[in-house]
Amino acid sequence: MPATNETTLTRWQFFTATEAETVDAVCARIFPSGDGKPGARETKVITYMDRTTANEEEALRRCYRDGVEALNALTCELYGQRFAKLSDEHQDEVLERVEASTAAESTGAPEGPEDEGLLTTFFALVWEHTIQGMFCDPQYGGNHEALGWQLVGFPGAQWGYDAEQMRPGFDSKTIPIKTLEDLRRELRRADA
Repeated sequence: MPATNETTLTRWQFFTATEAETVDAVCARIFPSGDGKPGARETKVITYMDRTTANEEEALRRCYRDGVEALNALTCELYGQRFAKLSDEHQDEVLERVEASTAAESTGAPEGPEDEGLLTTFFALVWEHTIQGMFCDPQYGGNHEALGWQLVGFPGAQWGYDAEQMRPGFDSKTIPIKTLEDLRRELRRADA
């Protein structure tokens, strides 16, 4: 039986399967895994983005839909296939082109085609949501198993810190990571 990508098994709240595949591929280039460290895929950033976008206003959802369409149109024109099907190298080339378009806009250089403006906005949105999904509380769908917090040594949701833990230079990685759900369980046990 062929290996199955987890995203193909997910029932999406907002994204279509193709949109999810494309956005997930962009996220994986923004925050790749490597050297045993988790990236956007391992922390399930795409799940966070899908849940968040499903509950957002139409303008944001339209930006995702139109952005994915424009990105895939660009990569089909350049390489003959959708973004998610490209090699990492070609994906990086495309995203660098979009970033260069962003830099040109901020310096007042003449703008490119209309789709480049859309892609600039789309890429900025995906970038922001990728970072949010990497480090949010896991209850929101990203930061699976608190992998993002482990990556940066953040202890998550805590009731507070003692004097030793507040001392400069204290290694926060020694504090057990807690999520909001962990705190809720503690409260339920205390109330029982």
